[in-house]
Amino acid sequence: MAQFTLPADDPLRLRDARADIENQSKAIADNQLLVGVLDSYPGLVAVLNRHRQIVFANQAFLHFFGLEKPQDILGKRPGEALVCKNAVAGEFGCGTSMWCSSCGASQAILNCQEQGKEDVQECSLTHAVTGQALEFRVKATPLPESREGLLLLYLSDITDQQRRRALERIFFHDVMNTAGGVAGLSRVLGKEGLPAERKGRLLAMLQQNAERLVDEIAAQRQLTAAENNDLVVAAKPYGTMECLAWAASFYSHSSLCADCVVEIAPASADLVLVTDRHLVNRIVGNMVKNGVEAVAPQGAVRIGCTDHGEAVEFWVSNDGYIPAENQLHIFQRSFSTKGAGRGLGTYSIKLLGEHYLSGRVSFRSDPEQGTTFSFFLSKGTV
Repeated sequence: MAQFTLPADDPLRLRDARADIENQSKAIADNQLLVGVLDSYPGLVAVLNRHRQIVFANQAFLHFFGLEKPQDILGKRPGEALVCKNAVAGEFGCGTSMWCSSCGASQAILNCQEQGKEDVQECSLTHAVTGQALEFRVKATPLPESREGLLLLYLSDITDQQRRRALERIFFHDVMNTAGGVAGLSRVLGKEGLPAERKGRLLAMLQQNAERLVDEIAAQRQLTAAENNDLVVAAKPYGTMECLAWAASFYSHSSLCADCVVEIAPASADLVLVTDRHLVNRIVGNMVKNGVEAVAPQGAVRIGCTDHGEAVEFWVSNDGYIPAENQLHIFQRSFSTKGAGRGLGTYSIKLLGEHYLSGRVSFRSDPEQGTTFSFFLSKGTV
């Protein structure tokens, strides 16, 4: 991905000095009526200056982020207060990285400033320390009668609401598709006079669909437990080739792979790890599934494992290309290039691989080399 550089004269780089911030904050604090109204509001509210810096935050805002006094947050921009991982990615802070151009909070604030009227957006971010996915509904509106271009920023935490909605959509989408296949095969098998050879093939397909149905239910249960911090990691010896063979076999016989093939790289490392086989299978399986869904008809998805000394790399590659604008959001929950009702596959890879197995998940994608997802995992005990 190309390096992002903010032009030297871009106003997004500018900030007010600390003394100016404190004067702006004092002016608001002296308006007891305004402070009383904002503090009585149960939602999260902050007042931003012309450079998107916080000059006031109500009590609900401070309590949500575990802050004791307003001074702890003065001068910060919203992403910095929220500890968004992209807020530290830009040289000049929140709003200046390549990811910020598509951030809902950034768009709402800039639209409000440019148009002088209320704007509402939704914002998804990842906490830089905990890795937690957070989602907010953001409303930016001009502060009435403000001569300094101040605006009010309202944040509504919709993380749980969006998580439940996404889990339900994807669960019912995947399960109903697989259950429909089981039902259809059962009806065909119920017909009389089927040749023995065809009946045997149908029985094998029925078994595969039934196993996939159980796998989809287990995947949703596992992801829900992971997001609730209830997932228990059980580390035992597990072979890398055993994992690759499972993934290749499972998806080669899946209806998703009717027009493609899954190939194991011949030079793949054959090692024994001490890890949770079910989580590793889920991670590698999701990488393969993404590859199968992205590859062109009659194409190939290549999977393998590389020995890097203290760690191994499970990788999945295909010839498809992820557009640059989509690459910015690839690990966000609920983001998908496949349409509505998708978007937990890559998110769960990141959550399970890094938060629970202490590994590292990454990807690279360009038009010439295609796309490769990688999962680096220590050879030792998780």
